[in-house]
Amino acid sequence: MLQMAEKSTKTKRRALLMGQNEPPTPVSLPRPEMTPSHEPQPLPGDAFDRMRMDPEIQQFRKRLLIGAGVVGLIVVALVILSILRPPLPPKRSVAAATVPSGEQPTATSTPMIAPADVLPPVTSGSLVFRPPGSSDLKTATASGGDGDSNASLARRAAGEEVLGRFLRAKDWRERALLVRDRLRVAPLMSIYYSKNADGPMEFDSLVEADEAGAGFTEHVVVFEGGGRRLATVEHGPSGALVDWESFVGAGDMAWSDFLEAKTVAPTVFRVLVSPAGHFENQFGNPSELQCYSLRTISEPGAKVIYGYADKRSPLVKELDFLLEQSGDATVPVILRLKFPPDAPVDFQVWIHQVVQSGWVAK
Repeated sequence: MLQMAEKSTKTKRRALLMGQNEPPTPVSLPRPEMTPSHEPQPLPGDAFDRMRMDPEIQQFRKRLLIGAGVVGLIVVALVILSILRPPLPPKRSVAAATVPSGEQPTATSTPMIAPADVLPPVTSGSLVFRPPGSSDLKTATASGGDGDSNASLARRAAGEEVLGRFLRAKDWRERALLVRDRLRVAPLMSIYYSKNADGPMEFDSLVEADEAGAGFTEHVVVFEGGGRRLATVEHGPSGALVDWESFVGAGDMAWSDFLEAKTVAPTVFRVLVSPAGHFENQFGNPSELQCYSLRTISEPGAKVIYGYADKRSPLVKELDFLLEQSGDATVPVILRLKFPPDAPVDFQVWIHQVVQSGWVAK
């Protein structure tokens, strides 16, 4: 018996629970016990076919094919455009672009860079280098002149370096290793230093270095006491070498020997030539002869002599031209000189030939 009361009406109800007749349980036959199998079972069909038929793989393959097709079309289009595109017109400057067609640009056209923006040339700096034949590094400093380059600075510094060693050499044998054309010059040095002082040359400084033609530099040597002498250095495959003959003003023979012997054979000397007006003895006709003062530096206290030549000769025209070009009216020249037969004095000679201007043998 089940009693149930409703909340709203508070009516109580009762119900009788009665058992039902259940059908008879059928007799079941005993089932055989099923033992689960743990062996792997192969899936039917081919594995590659099952993967190819996967919807995700088919969709990715479709997107890949579409992308490759788009890239190929872009490449083909770029190739066609590059072939069909007309050539670019030649570039024109900004000044030319502002000039109307058919007119030439004038000087008033506006340049791309204003004159005030042009950078000034570099006239200072230094160059570190190793001179040929030396193990020490040297520094060349710009002198501030126009057109200076690293090559010219290096040549000047190399010239100063070899010239310093040349002046400080203990004797002429060591000095001969630093001169140009040493096989020919070494015997001349032996004769020269047998009559002149040998050993180191005391100098104060090296000033004023400049280019002197292709492969040469000139240096001014200031000796103790204020004396100066020009030294020329050659820059060649063997390195920097001093021109000894021009440095000492060497000639074919000693200046004093030439004056004493009054040699009548033409003899080569390096002399400083300047205008003069000394006329006497067989050289006493100024209307026909031109007179020059000749001075050598090969010997200390060497005598100054006078050289003469016919005014109508080509060598007078050449010497006068060289003197006109000289700012100080003195020029270094290589001359062939000779005494007249039976010369009464030792200071008047004939100028036989002008070998060359300058003292550096070419």
